[in-house]
Amino acid sequence: MKKALAFLLAAIMAVSAASFSLAEGGDCEVRSTPVMREGKRIGDLDLRFYPAAPHVAYYGVKDYAAFMYQVDLTVALGDGGVCTVTNPNGSFIMADPAAGTIIAPDWALFQSPPTPYRDQVGVKDAPCAWTYYSELVFEDAANTVVFDFAKYGIAIYADENDVYLPLSLLSTMFTDLAVNYAVYNGETVFVPVLDMSNLTGLPDGFYDGKRMRALLNGEEKRAEDEIAEDFGELCFILDYFFGHPGTSKLDKGIAEKGLEAALRENLPGRGEQVIEGLRSPDMGEYLSAMSQLFFDLLDDGHTAFTGISPIMSNPFAYPGLYLKILLLAGNSFAANSSAPKQEMMKAIPKQRAAFWGNEYYRECGSTAILRIDAFAPDIAGWEAYYAGKGEIPMDALGITWTGLKKASENPAVKNVLFDLSANAGGSGDLLMAIIDLVTGDNHFRGYNVLTGQHVYAVVHTDKNLDGVIDERDDEVKYDFNYGVLTTRLSFSCGNLFPFLMQDHGAVLIGEPTGGGSCCVQMGTLSGGAVFMMSSYMWRLETPDGESLEDGCRTDLPIERIEPAKPTNDNPRLSMGDYSAYFDDVKLDEMLCDWFMEAAEVPAA
Repeated sequence: MKKALAFLLAAIMAVSAASFSLAEGGDCEVRSTPVMREGKRIGDLDLRFYPAAPHVAYYGVKDYAAFMYQVDLTVALGDGGVCTVTNPNGSFIMADPAAGTIIAPDWALFQSPPTPYRDQVGVKDAPCAWTYYSELVFEDAANTVVFDFAKYGIAIYADENDVYLPLSLLSTMFTDLAVNYAVYNGETVFVPVLDMSNLTGLPDGFYDGKRMRALLNGEEKRAEDEIAEDFGELCFILDYFFGHPGTSKLDKGIAEKGLEAALRENLPGRGEQVIEGLRSPDMGEYLSAMSQLFFDLLDDGHTAFTGISPIMSNPFAYPGLYLKILLLAGNSFAANSSAPKQEMMKAIPKQRAAFWGNEYYRECGSTAILRIDAFAPDIAGWEAYYAGKGEIPMDALGITWTGLKKASENPAVKNVLFDLSANAGGSGDLLMAIIDLVTGDNHFRGYNVLTGQHVYAVVHTDKNLDGVIDERDDEVKYDFNYGVLTTRLSFSCGNLFPFLMQDHGAVLIGEPTGGGSCCVQMGTLSGGAVFMMSSYMWRLETPDGESLEDGCRTDLPIERIEPAKPTNDNPRLSMGDYSAYFDDVKLDEMLCDWFMEAAEVPAA
């Protein structure tokens, strides 16, 4: 028998790029699997495959923390097979494979290990030298979290060396605010390098695996263990890690009873149809169900099925699959709010350009107007600037820094208006650098939905852009009255910025923003599906704990001219005439009147 097994393993090794072995005790098969990052092989992971689910790749918690974050966890196997995994910061989890549970007394502390480059927990340094995070502070004690994997049909394994979970769940559970995650396509592990511009993409080569191509071409069907595992993982992830911004059709149902029950009970008929598709062995039906779930039932602007993007953007790659998804999930694509938002992203800047051109900075009367269309850092530009090889890049921070400096050189300018009329979001790092520069507030606040903790990060900003963050940065102050111009297109960080500015005395002009109250988190499933969702880790709130999802409170509304025939059934997505928003003489008058009246109000 052993000789036959040896021949079998040798044959497998001859036709595969991965190497195979049996783990100690023979309870699983171990495959040494290549890891790719930006098209380069950066190492290998010894993935485990257990007989109960031969298509599901498992990996150790300790090994994953070492691989992804270079942190050394300790493992102790106790009575009854209960395994304790301890973080260097003192937090721990207790895994009970027999019960199928993991208990985390302080999950937020354990989930984001201290990183080698700074003694901090859970917050990565900003990608540019203008800001760094010094600490993360939890204002409340953590609620104990019990992860019940058995409820979802997901097995846990453990020995004296590690606790083993599906690699996809490790990736989702241990992803951080910098969106570090891993995805497995059945042959290769990919570690994507993401920024705000490519969240909806997949790493190059992800669909090139032999089995993945066969599934997409309809030559193979999804295996039974794969179907059960993917459905269980999907329910597990959304039940525990969804941030509940409150706007999607299934949000309340998931919060109260979990994804599967919400689909069955809150959406009778439709929900059963989606579940049937999620459990289909046919890849086209499965992808169509995922599309319906994310693009319609879960859509909140931050939640989307990213794994379908390469297929729908290139219909010639898998024409049969493309047509099937379009046929089965076409209504979901039509219902997805991103399409009309894309139209607004084109129309509002076009209307604005007719009045203001494409300038980042303009003055009118007592007011300077700074146009910020995205909070996306120009990383290469800042690296060049700090190396003395380039000018200040004109991203949001560069526009703000140079704009404030220019406004301060004109004694007539008393007001600064940030134009966020076409700002659909971006990086919280860059946003906080601007808030610190403008207001001196260096606390970035959030709420952890899963652990019930209010949290804030302390940031430090190079306000004078001299390459050193020190006490001289505190000397940079601007004495302006501030305003923010917003539309319904202002979303995510474009929604958070007006709230924070309003809290520091700014006047908000225009119409309520489009919402967006959670940071983005990537989720992965064992079968290779990738999605992004509103995350539990950092739900954005005002310092008073006010929800940001319904949009900011406008102090000085501006009426847009509605079309005779609405362009969308949803009034919030119907496009109108925003000409009145770009009358800079009127805006200057509104700002002057507002702050003149505020100055006349006697102090309480």
